[in-house]
Amino acid sequence: MLKAINRMKRDEKGFTLVELLIVVAIIAILAAIAIPQFAQYRQKAAASSAAGSFTNYVSQLNAEYADTGTVVSKAGTIGTTAVTFTLDPATGAVTASPVVYAVKGLTVTCAYAGGIVTCT
Repeated sequence: MLKAINRMKRDEKGFTLVELLIVVAIIAILAAIAIPQFAQYRQKAAASSAAGSFTNYVSQLNAEYADTGTVVSKAGTIGTTAVTFTLDPATGAVTASPVVYAVKGLTVTCAYAGGIVTCT
């Protein structure tokens, strides 16, 4: 009897095909959920980075206008895109040209209105 039990233990090595297929299916389901979420997180991170850079340039323009009292134009970069920022002292509006930027390999569009920078 003991020999039969030991022989059965030796013969049962590894996983069955069904067990392996279940594990592969679970991994595939998790990947199908995670990959689109990761893409959304990358886009949000790029937009946040662009908004931070844009806000920094707006602050610099306002500070320079406060110091000099003249219309201010400033060159800078957002991501890898060269941008020209211009402050209109009559309205306090800041315009940027262009408005579409390449940030972290993604395309981001920013706008400045009412003192708020929005990037998508």
